[in-house]
Amino acid sequence: MTAAASNAPEYPFVDPTRNQGGFVPGTQEQARPAFVYGGGVDYKIVQHVALRLEYRGFVYNRPDFGLAALSSNVTTHTAQPSAGVVISF
Repeated sequence: MTAAASNAPEYPFVDPTRNQGGFVPGTQEQARPAFVYGGGVDYKIVQHVALRLEYRGFVYNRPDFGLAALSSNVTTHTAQPSAGVVISF
């Protein structure tokens, strides 16, 4: 039994890293726990318009993919404050 031919066009490409399909030689897959938290508030300005203030935090251990050169044992915290206008209908 043969596989059906694909109608998708094939495009030539050059991969300067030669990582052959997305895998970097010598690395390992890695999964680590992470914690996401946040909150926000809407301040009503007029009947259908409000100002929204939000904060989101993301805490995680930086991945090293099993490579000693990338190992730092550092816990990283990413803060993402934001503000916007809310229009309700």
